[in-house]
Amino acid sequence: MKEFLKDGLESLAYFIYAIPLFLMLKGEKSKGKEVLFIYYVASVFFILIACYTTDVNLNRIIYNAFFFFTICILSYYFIQILLGKTRKNIVRTLFLIHLVVFTIISFKSQQLLAINKHFYAFTYLTIVLYALIYFEQVLTNITELNILHQFDFWLVSGYLLYYLSCFFIILFYANVDEKLRSTLWSLQNFILFMSSVLTLSGALWIKYKKKSY
Repeated sequence: MKEFLKDGLESLAYFIYAIPLFLMLKGEKSKGKEVLFIYYVASVFFILIACYTTDVNLNRIIYNAFFFFTICILSYYFIQILLGKTRKNIVRTLFLIHLVVFTIISFKSQQLLAINKHFYAFTYLTIVLYALIYFEQVLTNITELNILHQFDFWLVSGYLLYYLSCFFIILFYANVDEKLRSTLWSLQNFILFMSSVLTLSGALWIKYKKKSY
């Protein structure tokens, strides 16, 4: 069970994330959701390789590249769902900062082979800021549509749950012993799993309510 929590649960969570996106795309055209669906399907395979490889260097390279890949995809998604130039420009600015930082890390000796907690924390915090900008938009653009019938609300709520938790976890991760690292990693994967289940629940709720009308 411990091995599954540490190595298998993460890929399962990404697979679960792909299901509600697939459900939402049926009969609906959305470039943001299409890109996210492809991202989560690809994530299942990338993370499986990273978790089960015996090559530690390959594991670190995949995860470091995956973090940058994640901020690329989520930046694109939030630009699609956010309204107004100011909100979109904040996302673009934060993404450009990530691009510069990742480029520097990539060319710096051995940095792709190490756990860079500062870069990881910055990524987590950036996505939390994206989510907060979205919720600010929801609060300032109130419509008659029930918020619980909006898939983006469920998806971003799951992101806020996961990435805010991860921001605090990663601050301790690099400074503890190997046994506690394993526990923290398992906890992070469990929160990811819960966020994916939350998103799936929201999608199923929306589908159910649509059939009821």
